[in-house]
Amino acid sequence: MPTNMPTVSINITLVWQMLNFAILMVVFYVFLFKPLGKTLEKRKKDIADKLNEIEKNEKIALDNKEKSQNELKEARQKSQETINNALKKGEEVRENVLKEAHAAREKMIKSAESDIEKMKIQAKRELRDEMTGIAIKLAEKMIGKSMNEDLENNLLDQFIDGVGDQQ
Repeated sequence: MPTNMPTVSINITLVWQMLNFAILMVVFYVFLFKPLGKTLEKRKKDIADKLNEIEKNEKIALDNKEKSQNELKEARQKSQETINNALKKGEEVRENVLKEAHAAREKMIKSAESDIEKMKIQAKRELRDEMTGIAIKLAEKMIGKSMNEDLENNLLDQFIDGVGDQQ
């Protein structure tokens, strides 16, 4: 056998070092790893709670957004309906004003036509009276004497009939 080989021996220092290392590990575990683990678990739980709260708030925000969009849409529809109703009423008022204006115009036209017809009748009457006077004067001059009333009326009627036929 070779004689140069070191011999393995268990030394008391090695045992103490191992024991110190084990105690150090227990102390680290109790004072460092355990509180650190609790802190990490607490932090993990806080993060999870905050994420749940964020998701809840996002859901509420989406619901509120949908509600506000629906309310805005309804408000736009109502305003459009109001505008349409106002336009419809305006059109009705316009049509009523036009109808009233047309009716007033027709009334004025009929009144004017009636006045014209009355003026025409009056002018014919005045013309006939004037022509009667002229015819009587002419007849008096032709006959040279004043006529009696029956003869005047007969001549007048014949003259008017002759003038009326010519018109």
